[in-house]
Amino acid sequence: MVSMVHGGLDVHKETIEAYLIGEETGEVVSEQLVNDRTKVLRAVRRWSKLGELRLCYEASGAGFVLKRWLEAVGVHCDVVAPSLIPKAPGNRVKTDRRDARQLALLYRAGMLTPVRVPDREEEDARSLMRLREDLTQDCVRLKNRIGKYLLILGHIYRGTSFTLKHRRWIDELPLEPLQRVVLDSYLVQLDHQVEQQRDLDGRIEQLASSERYRVGVQRLMSLKGVGLYSAMVLLTEIGDAHRFSSPVKLMSYFGLVPRESSSGERRCTGSITKAGNNHARWILVEAAWHQVSKPGRSLRVCKHWQTQPAPVVSIGKKAEKRLHHKFWSIAMRKDRKTAATAVAREMVGFVWALLTLEVA
Repeated sequence: MVSMVHGGLDVHKETIEAYLIGEETGEVVSEQLVNDRTKVLRAVRRWSKLGELRLCYEASGAGFVLKRWLEAVGVHCDVVAPSLIPKAPGNRVKTDRRDARQLALLYRAGMLTPVRVPDREEEDARSLMRLREDLTQDCVRLKNRIGKYLLILGHIYRGTSFTLKHRRWIDELPLEPLQRVVLDSYLVQLDHQVEQQRDLDGRIEQLASSERYRVGVQRLMSLKGVGLYSAMVLLTEIGDAHRFSSPVKLMSYFGLVPRESSSGERRCTGSITKAGNNHARWILVEAAWHQVSKPGRSLRVCKHWQTQPAPVVSIGKKAEKRLHHKFWSIAMRKDRKTAATAVAREMVGFVWALLTLEVA
């Protein structure tokens, strides 16, 4: 029988600290490698003489490259969730070797939680959606800079900013030559990023119509407040919805469940954990604000329902009524921000139902 060898890898940009423990012999291997494919695989061939390798490392900015290197040569490797790694409060010494050793010990004990690793196509689609989000944030920052610079110069626009009328107003401002240079530089950057956004929107639309995403996008757009972009963000961040056995687990994945600290007869709950996927959580909260209006007021949704199967339309109509009622029942007792968060959590249940729905 082949003995098992469990190993923890502490991965950094330049180096990888490895710590391996033989299950039967108890033999320990500890060494530092250069983060290079050739050298890593050479070390793996050397370690394989000890037994069957089962390696792990924390999910981080290193991505899933190392896992793909190892699995390409038949070595099992898990990427584990760093937020779920048990930590001893009294342990105040932290080094790369200690981290690798701790990973190896916990992995051998079965106390680590692996994360789902997307395939390359899914990872690329997710990166595209996150790039679109980054561009939106950059545009907002540039607009704020332009507005603040104009305020410093004593120019205040009374109306909606960054419309065609607002741009004509900016072009006609009596500015000094250096002031005009600064302002034009900001405007050129803004125009370039807006053009990039338009190009990305076209690519996202093409991706949404592909075989992999078309059905999911069409289903999610049956919910009020969820358009093509929002649907694509949810799909790329969730991946396979069937891996969540219940909507509550998907709510937890998005960090929308309340935190709790209970012991004995005492039960204390607080705000949402925010420990999950913040990209999808932001989309859901934004969609929750659309539930303020009464059901049946969205022409876009009503028109979209005409193209969808009856079970999908049924879920969409149920969601519209329930989420609207939930928003205002909470808003009347507390406040609208709390209501929007609660509605976003409730909406996850309908998202899960739509993505796991089996339609003949």
